[in-house]
Amino acid sequence: MSNQIQLVQFHNQQISILNYNNKPYVAIKPICENIGLDWEAQRQRIKRNEILNSTAFMIKVVAKDGKNRDVLCLPLGYLNGWLAGIELSRVNPEIKPILKQYQLECFDVLYNHFMPKVAQQFPNTISPEQQQQIQQAVNERVYRTGERHQAVYSKFHQQFKIPRYQDLPASKFNEAIEWLGGVSMRNFKSINIDNLKRQYNYLATIQEYYYKVFDLYNDALSDFLNKNSPALHYSFSTALNKIQVNIGLSLNFIRSEIDIGSKSKIINFAADIDYLN
Repeated sequence: MSNQIQLVQFHNQQISILNYNNKPYVAIKPICENIGLDWEAQRQRIKRNEILNSTAFMIKVVAKDGKNRDVLCLPLGYLNGWLAGIELSRVNPEIKPILKQYQLECFDVLYNHFMPKVAQQFPNTISPEQQQQIQQAVNERVYRTGERHQAVYSKFHQQFKIPRYQDLPASKFNEAIEWLGGVSMRNFKSINIDNLKRQYNYLATIQEYYYKVFDLYNDALSDFLNKNSPALHYSFSTALNKIQVNIGLSLNFIRSEIDIGSKSKIINFAADIDYLN
């Protein structure tokens, strides 16, 4: 069975899309031609990418001349992953504006074209608060596994057969959180800013204040690593120690240039450092 191509207008150009197994797919070659990208180079790039290659399909379609054609397509949910991977700095200057335009707007235009059908398919989707929890669970999975955000979202879309994570049915929310690995950040040690502010007037120097904050941050990060990735604990602790030493040296240099020690006792940190609120 062949599929009929639909054409969607995008800034005086046309994008070829089709509905395959009740999912929107985008023909890649016409987009390459619209932008001015080398089609064969992009086809090879998709083939080399594990995620894109696993989702790409050769779909038989009916062309304008009435003949059947095999067209390489990506699911709409993976379009941004492909476009975002094309570096603006590595393309010819004359095509940069249109490439950027596609990267910023193309997905939204196509998604809005299919919005009525998506709304019918997923009438009861997750709330904004649940969307934030999905984002948090994705972030934590990235931290645990080292995967790229785009790769996790692509797998997520494929797992739950949705074009965007916002379209996740509310009934699938708990399953989605479990699939991502859960949300554990709420269990982390937190820095009590109010308690910290009470100590400002007892800190003799800016460096002491810095080390106090740093120690609390280090404890919170250590708690996170111990719970989620013990193997990374040593590497991160070493990096943090280097940061601590370097900033300590910087503060010592400043102190040697200006008489900051005698002045720091009268600084009202609670009033001056509002960004801690």
